Amino acid sequence: MAIYFHWTGSSIDLWQSVLQEMGIESPFYTSDQTFDPAEIEYAIAWAPPAGQLSRFDNLRYVFSVGAGVTHITEDPTFNPEIPVVRLQDDMLVQDMSGHILHWALHFHRHYHRYAQYQRQKKWLRHGYPENSERRIAILGLGQTGLDACVRLRDLGFSVTGWSQSPKTLDGVTCLHGDAALQTVVSGADILVNLLPLTPKTTDLLNKAVFDKMPAGGFVINCSRGASITDEDLIAALDSGHLEAAALDVFRTEPLPEDSPYWMRPDVHVTPHAAAPTNEKSAARFILGNIRKVLDGGIPAPIVDLSRGY
Repeated sequence: MAIYFHWTGSSIDLWQSVLQEMGIESPFYTSDQTFDPAEIEYAIAWAPPAGQLSRFDNLRYVFSVGAGVTHITEDPTFNPEIPVVRLQDDMLVQDMSGHILHWALHFHRHYHRYAQYQRQKKWLRHGYPENSERRIAILGLGQTGLDACVRLRDLGFSVTGWSQSPKTLDGVTCLHGDAALQTVVSGADILVNLLPLTPKTTDLLNKAVFDKMPAGGFVINCSRGASITDEDLIAALDSGHLEAAALDVFRTEPLPEDSPYWMRPDVHVTPHAAAPTNEKSAARFILGNIRKVLDGGIPAPIVDLSRGY
């Protein structure tokens, strides 16, 4: 039994240290080493080369070094019968919530306007509504979405969460199902996308959604770039119906130099940096899951490939 590891730029010494900490004595191979593919039963990977995982006939589990798994499942050679375990650790959740809080407060208090005023040497203040009057909607109520809802709720904002299946959370309005989505976006002064990328969520945030949002609304996307129809968002900003957007993810990454997003003062670009994987935290989560399997347990969370998350 052996472990295959592919994560460019990672610290192998750190992973070896956590292996010892977990009492795992299995061989640990990186992609640049020579090994027998038949040995590999566990793969830990971020964006492995196409066809690499299909070499391992005895592969039991694949562990994603990140919350997303499309970098694994979109490889046409990948065997969908092999369980994929996504990263779900407290550090990632905390960082993502911090990113959302930052931009929600940024837009709520009009700091995006003050940045423009500074460049114009303009001294001008804006009033803003009470927190309870600012309506924030979170699309996606997984671990991160629920955490973000709680943190925004505790700051006194009016928070609505939306998911495909029913969820409950004290002090947060939770709606679910396709029919409720229009209700959610029509009451969202700030719309936050945390939905995984699936065929159903691709281009979900489009003209119909933006037109439903209140005038002067804001969009925060820190899930997947393909959830937004870019030309529709740009049109909504150009028309003034939406005031600004904070985008951390894009259809093509790195964001191409000719993307109109770069030069727009009403779009705030960050380089997929909302919740970068903390290597030490990820190592403990993933190798802890492998330790669980070695002890006869089942790792979690296993992705439901039919739903995409």
